[in-house]
Amino acid sequence: RRQDRPSGAPKTLVCYLSHFLARMPPRAHQHHSQASPFQNAGAAPKRPPRRLTRDDSKEFQIGAKRSARDGDGILGYYRPRDPRWTAYPELWQSTVKRVRGTLQSGRTHAGEGRWWQLFAHVAFIVLLYVTVTFTIPIGQVAAAKRGVDSFAAAIHFPKGASEGTLADVASVHDSVGYSRAFVQALLTPQPVVRTPAGQHKLFFLEVNRLINSVVLVQRRVRPSDCSYPAMKPLYSECFEGLDDHELTQGAMVLEDGRRIPYSERLQGFAVEVPLDAHATKEFDSLRKTGFWDSATREFAVRFAFHNSPGHYTANVDLRFSYSPYGRVESEVDSKFLRFKPYSAEVDGDRFALCQFICFAAFALFVAHYWFSIVDQPHLRWAVARLCRPWQVLELFNHLLGVLFVYLWVRYMNNPARSQMDFESDEFQDIGPLSSDFSQLVFLAAVLLLLWTVRTLDFFSALGSPQLTKTNNIIEAVIANLLPFLPIFAIILIGFVLVGHILFGIHEDRFNGWPASARTLLVWFVGLSGGHRHTIDMPGGAFFMFFFIIVAMVLLFNMFIALVMSAHDEVLGGESSGKPANHVLADWICDNLGVGPFPGDPTVLAEPRDDPKPLGFAKLVQLQLEAEAHATNDLENPTWGKPLVAPIPAPVPVAEGRRPSSGVLEALRRNLRPNYPSTS
Repeated sequence: RRQDRPSGAPKTLVCYLSHFLARMPPRAHQHHSQASPFQNAGAAPKRPPRRLTRDDSKEFQIGAKRSARDGDGILGYYRPRDPRWTAYPELWQSTVKRVRGTLQSGRTHAGEGRWWQLFAHVAFIVLLYVTVTFTIPIGQVAAAKRGVDSFAAAIHFPKGASEGTLADVASVHDSVGYSRAFVQALLTPQPVVRTPAGQHKLFFLEVNRLINSVVLVQRRVRPSDCSYPAMKPLYSECFEGLDDHELTQGAMVLEDGRRIPYSERLQGFAVEVPLDAHATKEFDSLRKTGFWDSATREFAVRFAFHNSPGHYTANVDLRFSYSPYGRVESEVDSKFLRFKPYSAEVDGDRFALCQFICFAAFALFVAHYWFSIVDQPHLRWAVARLCRPWQVLELFNHLLGVLFVYLWVRYMNNPARSQMDFESDEFQDIGPLSSDFSQLVFLAAVLLLLWTVRTLDFFSALGSPQLTKTNNIIEAVIANLLPFLPIFAIILIGFVLVGHILFGIHEDRFNGWPASARTLLVWFVGLSGGHRHTIDMPGGAFFMFFFIIVAMVLLFNMFIALVMSAHDEVLGGESSGKPANHVLADWICDNLGVGPFPGDPTVLAEPRDDPKPLGFAKLVQLQLEAEAHATNDLENPTWGKPLVAPIPAPVPVAEGRRPSSGVLEALRRNLRPNYPSTS
């Protein structure tokens, strides 16, 4: 099926097999007067290797059937009766060694001449980057975010006899005072130069137009009974966390009888404040009537602005979280989006063109990927190709690309984007829309990074031996690290849990197992700091001693040793076993009931010189299976049939079947030395 391919790994494989057939002795059914390539005292053949033809393959299978019927060999191979056949094993092993070398160098997996794939992937990476920069102006957005953060950090609020900033907020009372000062600074007109009268009061930082209104949102919990019986007279009600006790319906009633209903759209109890200087009066009224109390677990000030020079819109969320244990955390979350990415003001035509080219190239990459899978000569090799680390990474990239396309289509069809009214006085929550847009940008960045890593596989196509070895080393490192990862994970989990128990009370970096895991992973690669401070904590010396010895010395050096072992394995020559992806594919196919691949070079190359003799039942089973397999191959010809018949998967031996002369001959060769030959 592959013999007419002008280039690529199939041609390489055919050349190797032709090299073998061209040096074989003449077939047993041909006239013995024909000249043998092994005549003249084993001289090398003078004729050049010829290409394999359909007649060769057919005659070879006919010979295999005849050999199986007449008992010429235990494996059912076509072995002509020629006294000079002693060179056959060495010749076959040499040929299979070349095939194996081709397999492990990756040429039969991805094909030769992959330089065009390298340049295509590099061009796609550049095009994807250009498309992402069209999606959102990164430089302008970065400047806007720094401006919002600086504005929030510069706000001062009355705190006792002095003033405090955002970093000094330590209670619900402080957060309310800071929020009032923030809203007042946001909406109070600032003196600016040559600004049209009546407009400067609606500008944030003099360049960003505030839109709609400002909204105050809080999340509340219902009271619960969690105290000990002896403490109930002193602690009658508990206000716990949001996870199990959040109020998501009804309305809260203020002291003046005002009802504030729960908003499904804003996910909390919300009060809108108009964009004018009187907003502080509303703030003071809410404070007096009990808008904030012990049931408040989260409070946020939300507003949005638009910047026309950058053609982006931002949603700003000043959020305070109140723990039921007394801690107050603050965050200024700014998310940016572009409502009309295809408009002429932002070069929408070029953006659409880049998107179309990216989508077309992505579709071609996906089609080529699956064609290379389907084009394999057998299902086992298709699975083996899927199991290659590079192919797994490429498949993951394709899934990310499909997810990105789906999210982009969903974003463009979102009613909140198309129905946005910038002139309305009612607050329109663009937070979910900005979150979706941020996820799109993040997903595009991840896809760009992983696609760049995938491109490393194609550098071996440039013909440089150093690049080819580097590519093979990377694959070998991945294969060697797989058994090491469970050990590393178990040891790391132990240190993560112990670190959280010992230092979670004193250090935020260990407050929770995710934070502890992040800290220890950074320490494992020698980054970050805090080691000396950790030693001074209770149990710190004990923990750091074992972490340095076990993790940073033992595990890290094991990792280096595995990398060096993979390096030596690649530079030392071909491996004596199957490639790792073929081993995994065989295990998968065996469990799924997929039949063997007749003529698989990786199977034929397995050594069969085990000094331990085979038992009688095993020899009979192998011979009968080989005979049945050779007969089935001849009676049911299909594409991709083998040149030789390998051993199929073990099957039960039919009762009452008489073993052929080949079995008896094999028995004589495999009997134990202390048995007489007549046994």
